[in-house]
Amino acid sequence: MRYELTAEERDTVERVVMAEAGGESYEGQVLVAQCILNAAEKLGQQPSEAVVTLRYAKGRPEPTQSVRDAVAAVFDRGETITDEPILYFYAPARTTSEWHESQIFVIEVGGHRFFAERSTQ
Repeated sequence: MRYELTAEERDTVERVVMAEAGGESYEGQVLVAQCILNAAEKLGQQPSEAVVTLRYAKGRPEPTQSVRDAVAAVFDRGETITDEPILYFYAPARTTSEWHESQIFVIEVGGHRFFAERSTQ
């Protein structure tokens, strides 16, 4: 187990993944869950705090089984799509983001582009 979630934390993470990637493939859902896990670990925060800090979706729709499975894969079994420490993502079809594009591009899946943090040192 990579990160033990309380029932409340799991519900929050699942709902955020649903809001951000519910319409994406399972792989896209895993990537969003991976961003949340990486953020929680990097920031030393609970996942429910990290999603607020990094301003992930505020909407909290009921998650699908695919989303539940993706969250379990990442948080319970430590599965990842990439070994890169992805933290950020956005959907270019919905918005533009020079800031995201200034970070380190890692992978694009479905409608989302995923990025690791560019060091400020």
